[in-house]
Amino acid sequence: MRFLTIGAGALGGYYGGMLLRGGVDVTFLVRPRRMAQLAERGLVIKTPDGEFRTPVKTVSAEGIDGSYDVVLVTCKAYDLDGAIDDFAPALASDGAVLPVMNGINHIAELSDRLGAARVLGGVASFSVVLTPEGDILKPGVGKGQTSFGELTGERSVRCEEIGAALVAGGVQATISDNIVAEMWAKFTGIAAAAAISTLTRARAGEIAVAPAGAAFVAAALDETARVTTAEPPRDTRRLPRSSSFTAATTPRSAPTPPLRCCTMSRTDARPRPTTSLATSSDAPIGSASRFRSCTLRCAICRFTRHAEARRLSPRYAQRRNRSADE
Repeated sequence: MRFLTIGAGALGGYYGGMLLRGGVDVTFLVRPRRMAQLAERGLVIKTPDGEFRTPVKTVSAEGIDGSYDVVLVTCKAYDLDGAIDDFAPALASDGAVLPVMNGINHIAELSDRLGAARVLGGVASFSVVLTPEGDILKPGVGKGQTSFGELTGERSVRCEEIGAALVAGGVQATISDNIVAEMWAKFTGIAAAAAISTLTRARAGEIAVAPAGAAFVAAALDETARVTTAEPPRDTRRLPRSSSFTAATTPRSAPTPPLRCCTMSRTDARPRPTTSLATSSDAPIGSASRFRSCTLRCAICRFTRHAEARRLSPRYAQRRNRSADE
C-alpha cells in the first residue's frame, strides 16, 4: 500500500515514521519550511524506547504525483478544507482516508467531498510533541493506543492491511467495531478539558488538585457527557465517567500536576485560530439546532465559546499586548 501523510507534524510525523520503520511506502505532503527541515535532518522520532531517524520522501501540493491507497490526515480542523483540496486528486479511486483528528464534524466534511465509502474513523489515545528543531517526541503520556475502523462497524480487508502496516512499525493499533462511539468518547473528554483550559488558562490536572477543583473538573465532564448523549444514538458505555477522568488528571505522588491535557493549554495564548473554536463549535456543543433540541443547561460550553471569541477579538489582543509590554 502507498500512504500519503498530510503534514509531518507531531502526530502525522509519528505515524508516517512508524509506517516507514515497518517497511511501508510513505510520502509526506508538507509545506516548504518543513520540507527543507526534513531534507536537512531527516525525520527524527524519540520515544521512551529510543530514537528512530530516517530520510523521507516529501512532496508539495503543487508537485503531488501518482495515486495513493491511504491518505492519513492528522491536521487541525481549521486546516482540513485546504488539505482536502491538496490531496483529493491523489487519492486512488478505491483508496481510503484515515483521519485521526479530534472532534466529529470532519467525518461529515470528508464524506461530503470524497464519498462516505472512502472515509474511515480514527482515535489516538496518546500525546506527541513537535520540537522547534523538528524532532517528534512521544513522552509516554496516554495509553499509546490507536483505534480505527469502518464507520459502519464492519470488518474490511483495507482495515486489516492498514492495521498490519501500523503494527509492523510499532504502533499499538486495533480495528474497532464501533469507531464512531470511540470518537464521541474522546471528544467528550476533550471538550471538558478544553473548557477548563480556556476558562482557567491551566491544565485539568492543575485544577483537579486545587481546592474545589476536582468538583469543577467532574462538573465539566458531566456537562459535556450529558450534551453528547442527549442526541442519540450514542454508545454511552464508552463515554468517560467524571470519577475516572478526575482520577486520571489527579497526581497520586508526584509533586507537580501531571502534563496530561489537551493542546488547548499550549495554544490558547496565540492570536490565531486554535482547537478551542473548532472543539466548542463541533457537534452538539456548538450546533444551535442540536443545542436547542437537548434542553440541557450548558453554561460551561456556552462560556467557552464566548471566551474564545473574546480571545480572538482585536480589542482583547491589543490589551494583551499592552500587558506584555508592561
